[in-house]
Amino acid sequence: MKSFLLMACASIWFGCGSRPTEQSDPAALKPNYSTPPFVIDAHVHYKATDEWEKSFIDVYTRRNAMACLMVRWKDIDRGIAFAKAHPDRIIPYAMIEIDSPTILEDVKKVHAMGYKGLGEFFARNQWNYDDLKYEPLWTLAEELGMPIAPHTGTLSNGMMSRLRPGYLATIASKHPKLIIVGAHFGNPWYAEAGEATRRNANLYFDLSGSSLIKKEHDPGFWKEYLWWTPYVGKTTPHMPKDLTPAFEKIVFASDEDPEGLEDNIRRFNKMLDANDVSDETRAKCYGLTMAAFHGIKADGLK
Repeated sequence: MKSFLLMACASIWFGCGSRPTEQSDPAALKPNYSTPPFVIDAHVHYKATDEWEKSFIDVYTRRNAMACLMVRWKDIDRGIAFAKAHPDRIIPYAMIEIDSPTILEDVKKVHAMGYKGLGEFFARNQWNYDDLKYEPLWTLAEELGMPIAPHTGTLSNGMMSRLRPGYLATIASKHPKLIIVGAHFGNPWYAEAGEATRRNANLYFDLSGSSLIKKEHDPGFWKEYLWWTPYVGKTTPHMPKDLTPAFEKIVFASDEDPEGLEDNIRRFNKMLDANDVSDETRAKCYGLTMAAFHGIKADGLK
């Protein structure tokens, strides 16, 4: 069912940019990017209540959307049951305390239960993400084919220093088959996040959180840090041979309750518009990239 939805929606997406509406207003002839036909929200935190579950299914069904649903350890059983009941809406991620003494056993357990990814991780204590203490975790995630979603940037309690995006570059370089989708594009270390993802083919970021709110009135700002697309395919010693276009390294995410989905889509589109991001790349940002990571097949998906 997931494959069918994505194939249909991907084909609609690539044609939507040039199709005029029936309205006579000249402004209506502009591409309508506010209603992407298919969305995978890469970052949603699950709440184990009947009300939240109903709201999630209502909102994400209305948008023909899926989400990487991050489930806390205390809700691990209910969360996977909810995910299995709605496989066309949910990609389940397990939130495990990164410093748990049983983390390797816990990861194996959730993988066997059907969880597809790990995160959101938080380096809250005295070790950075690339500390050797965490090497067995990253090695196991790579072996199991489970993408990870580490938090980068600021925390609500004011902490920052252990959460720099550059630490993810170390992990990505040492574990090239491990897919990493860092949360929040390193806010406020955007330059560091940009260079880290430029140099590592397996490192991506979402732009959820306060960043698009902060730059609401300067949405073209992001091209300063996602700058290298004109160099894709050119021979230069300063670019990786497998260089990916810059905005293809960003995936859509809300990091909010279901009611926040629409406003996050609006802000994300405003950013894409201001940076002249093509229909093809938008489709990847909004769903095809995350679909590829999780084996959701569609025509034209590599």
